[in-house]
Amino acid sequence: MPMRRIIKNSTAIIACLSLLTPHLAWAQEQDEPRRQRPAASEEVRPEITSKKPEGNARQQQRNAKEGAAKRQKGPGNGNAAKKRRNAENQNKKNNQKQLELRRDKQAEPKAKPVKQQKKQAERQKKQAERKEKQAQSQRNRQNAKDHDRVKERLGQKAESGDAKEKKRNKEDRPRQAKNGKDKDGSGKFKNKPWARADGKSSSNKPHRDKPKQAENSNKADRKQRDRETAREVRLFTRNKDGRIRLSESEVAQKRQNNMGGLNRVLREEVQSGLDESRLTCLSGAAYPCNDGSAAITPGGVVLERQKNGRFVMAPAARQMYRVNDNGKVVRRVAEEGSAQTAIAREFARAAGIPNAAALIDGGRRGRIYEQRVTRENSRSSREDFATSLRDGWSGSNNWRDRRSDDDDHDNDLTKALVLGLGALAVGSMLNNNRQVALSTPDRVVVTRPDGSQEVIKDEVALLREPGSTVTTENFDDGSSRTIVTRADGSKIVTIRDADLRVLRRSLISPDGQSTPLIDDTMEVAPVDIAELPAPISPSPYQDGQLNEEELREALRREADIDRRFSLAQIRNIPEVRSLVAPVDIEGVTFDTGSAAIRPEQADRLAGLGNVIHETIQENPNEIFLIEGHTDTVGASATNLALSDRRAESVALALSEYYDVPPENLVVQGYGEQYPKVRSNGDIRENRRASVRRITDLLQGAE
Repeated sequence: MPMRRIIKNSTAIIACLSLLTPHLAWAQEQDEPRRQRPAASEEVRPEITSKKPEGNARQQQRNAKEGAAKRQKGPGNGNAAKKRRNAENQNKKNNQKQLELRRDKQAEPKAKPVKQQKKQAERQKKQAERKEKQAQSQRNRQNAKDHDRVKERLGQKAESGDAKEKKRNKEDRPRQAKNGKDKDGSGKFKNKPWARADGKSSSNKPHRDKPKQAENSNKADRKQRDRETAREVRLFTRNKDGRIRLSESEVAQKRQNNMGGLNRVLREEVQSGLDESRLTCLSGAAYPCNDGSAAITPGGVVLERQKNGRFVMAPAARQMYRVNDNGKVVRRVAEEGSAQTAIAREFARAAGIPNAAALIDGGRRGRIYEQRVTRENSRSSREDFATSLRDGWSGSNNWRDRRSDDDDHDNDLTKALVLGLGALAVGSMLNNNRQVALSTPDRVVVTRPDGSQEVIKDEVALLREPGSTVTTENFDDGSSRTIVTRADGSKIVTIRDADLRVLRRSLISPDGQSTPLIDDTMEVAPVDIAELPAPISPSPYQDGQLNEEELREALRREADIDRRFSLAQIRNIPEVRSLVAPVDIEGVTFDTGSAAIRPEQADRLAGLGNVIHETIQENPNEIFLIEGHTDTVGASATNLALSDRRAESVALALSEYYDVPPENLVVQGYGEQYPKVRSNGDIRENRRASVRRITDLLQGAE
């Protein structure tokens, strides 16, 4: 019953609303006064009432009759409820369909394969475009760097277009007077063609309206500079094909003319398609070199890369090969092309007979020192020196203090240094204007005014074998006579001058027979370096490469010359020393800063030791020079002393292991003066020891 009453009321209301359409909103709010905005309904009611149109009597009567007819039909009231239920059911069905559609959509993949592939392709394309943009940006930055680098070399500063324009405007703009001298009392410019009488800026300023001719000239200059810069950048940029392109500069032409033989070799290589991949760094590494050093071609020509990317031949002093008279490329000796030093010039001059008290037999006696050599007070090749060369730089007084406190317990080598070399302070001056650069008990390095250096050492240290007795007689003029008496009764007599240079050495057998080995007491002719024969190319020696017969022939390779030289000339004049071929000893290596030779490395000297021993057995007058060399890493004075120590260790190893008589060996270190590879830095080939047979060059050796 309540439901039917509500339906009847609703039907009546609908009939009224159909008659009173403007009152529909008010009727709906009246139907639900409590649930829907009662305040708004109260506010709207007066407005609607005020807007109520005038009714039409006939229309109202017609609507009333239709409403009464509908009310008389009782079953018709259920149609509205049925329609409402149908609408609700339809809404449910629609909601159910939408739910099913959502479920199906979730069950399906997010994107169909075709669409997914398309999207993925688009993403990849975008990524590729982004990478290409980044690469292009990087290339632009690199080109800009190359551009700036070339412009700096050309003396031009790289500027942006705006900066250039501002700079040109500033240059073209008339310079304003300081302190307002060209201004009138009001602070405005006067007497200027571009200034107006009222002080305002005129539109015909010179920097605003430049002459067209000047503007065209500036544009032409800019274009010319841009063309030159672009050309330099193209030359600077590395060739894509990597082929070698030679420089045509004035320096390149001059070097090509001075080294015609090597220039022909290089031209042939370039014409045959020489590229950068076939170059080798002087250190032995593959090109390009990390340190930017020179490189060498397969034909043996050393090249330097210029800033523009082209190559030029290195100076003659850095070339490792040369072309001989037969047109053959041969290896240059390390001494070839070296600078002439003060000590070389000194011994190249003619020298008379030296005057030394130790040379006079039966003369005035000197102060005599005698020492018994044992294993405890002698050094072997496997042992390092007691004093570090670093102490020689610092001028440490440790050994000097020990010597002054107790002479009996002093270092054995210090007693042999009759001038007290261990006590020489770094920086002190010697004769001939020589300054002490490094001082140790066994060696002293001095520097001459021209910057060249020489090492002074005890030449008798090599003869101090265990079981022998060393007797040294020092004379007032600084000369000395040292006699080493061996256990078998044989004696070795060595006479030195005040600078500890060997003047004479002879071997006296137990039966009293004397064999002269070294004699620098005779008058010697001057040396004209320009008239000396060409140097002899070196003979490499590595364990297993040359047998003893081949090694013997290598040691006898020498130039054809009909004169003899003193030992001092051979030691100190590189052009004289290079008249005989050196044999590099590749098998022996040293630890950093060390001069000791391990026994397993001494085994690699077997071939060389046997050949030298047999050669001396055949001719007791034979003399061999053992040399030591280093690279350019470290101080030159330290390298010189270290190379001399290592040469002494090689000579000791030959005597200890292969019975080579030490009196037939002369040791000399040259430090970094004569590198095999003409480049600076840590280079293995420059750290080497070598041996030369100097018998046929030495005077008085027969």
